[in-house]
Amino acid sequence: MAEPTGRAIAVVSVHASPLSELGRGDNGGMNIGVRRLCEGLAERGVPTDVFVRRDDPHLPAERLIAPGSRLVLLDVGPPHPIPKQELPALLDPFADALLAHAASESRSYRLVHAHYWLSGPPARRVRERLGIPWVQSFHSLARMKEAAGLPPDLERGRVEEVLAAECDRMVAMSRAEGRALVRLYGANPVRICVAEPGVDLHPADPAAVAELRDELDVAGRRVVLFAGRLEPLKGADTLIEAIAEMDRDPHLQDVVCLFIGDDSGDGARASHGGERRRLERLADRAGILDRIRFLGAVPHERLARYYALADVCVVPSRVETFGLVALEAQAQGTPVVASHVGGLPEVVADEETGKLVEGREPRDYCAAISAILHDEAGRERMGEAARRRAATFSWGRMVDLLLSIYGRVSSPEIPAELPCGYEVSLAAEAPPVSA
Repeated sequence: MAEPTGRAIAVVSVHASPLSELGRGDNGGMNIGVRRLCEGLAERGVPTDVFVRRDDPHLPAERLIAPGSRLVLLDVGPPHPIPKQELPALLDPFADALLAHAASESRSYRLVHAHYWLSGPPARRVRERLGIPWVQSFHSLARMKEAAGLPPDLERGRVEEVLAAECDRMVAMSRAEGRALVRLYGANPVRICVAEPGVDLHPADPAAVAELRDELDVAGRRVVLFAGRLEPLKGADTLIEAIAEMDRDPHLQDVVCLFIGDDSGDGARASHGGERRRLERLADRAGILDRIRFLGAVPHERLARYYALADVCVVPSRVETFGLVALEAQAQGTPVVASHVGGLPEVVADEETGKLVEGREPRDYCAAISAILHDEAGRERMGEAARRRAATFSWGRMVDLLLSIYGRVSSPEIPAELPCGYEVSLAAEAPPVSA
């Protein structure tokens, strides 16, 4: 491992700490991505400072993510979690605190990389004050959600459009996200680069999987798995309705469906007790409570054994920028049934590593899940193909692509409008060109 040297990169992640426990609150794939980015940069000798709003008074002001990579908690607003709707009012104070911290250490940065739209306005302030390039990752987009039929967030969409127009480079997690930036925001495709997330390919320990099977009392039963935050856009209700359809099949009476994750976002704000309570009522009305288990959040380092335990993992999202859960499941040799939306078709190879479902009809999800469960030999073939597919995704490749982007945007001899070299293609089937 190279010793981190030279000018650091300022990473702005207002609401998502790379060291937070996943599956709780709004923590998810973005937290993982930021952490893997910082770890990968540290391995390549590039230091980072990650700036996050403090939401726990008991945590230290600074922690080490990796050698040369610091997590810096800024005291902005109340020192406890608050709804994301309240965060825009804190963005100017956040930028002030970040700049004050940098000045107090006489710290200079090579560039600033913002993650999520909330981090964009502070990053723009940093660019203005320090005169450094600004790279923007969105991770999710308001207008993609609106296009999927979810309630519009007009102000967020307006801010995202401004950020897309003003940043020096945009990093999309998938070609689908890049196309959405062009189609829904009028973004310049020349300034959009695709850097797909990676996945841990280490297989779960078979003994740990067997122990988990006993712990959950699912020995001899087939397991359907949902892993993700419990909020409407993740589509858990569609899966419950699909399991209700499956209940009519006499050959699938042993199937149990495990839900990993806690209420989050709109799910936490839902009336009558939150999204989990709504899902429980839905299962109760369908008469399948005995088939459904809500396990709450699971530490990310333990997730692999749950994926390995499952016979099929279902990702019924209404919108998905990339689909990290689908990739993680495939890495453990588990076939995936997923919505044909967003970046999921770039992760799941239809009829090879799983099945993609068009639309929201529970019976279509039921048919896809049932087909995999009924065909043990086919399930094994899909599982092997899923492992091979997952192996084509790499955190190291993502970090190398981002380093290339950083080099282009921070080198004065390279014109700002020069394409990234792997800019987004508007063709749905076209792969990104290698850097």
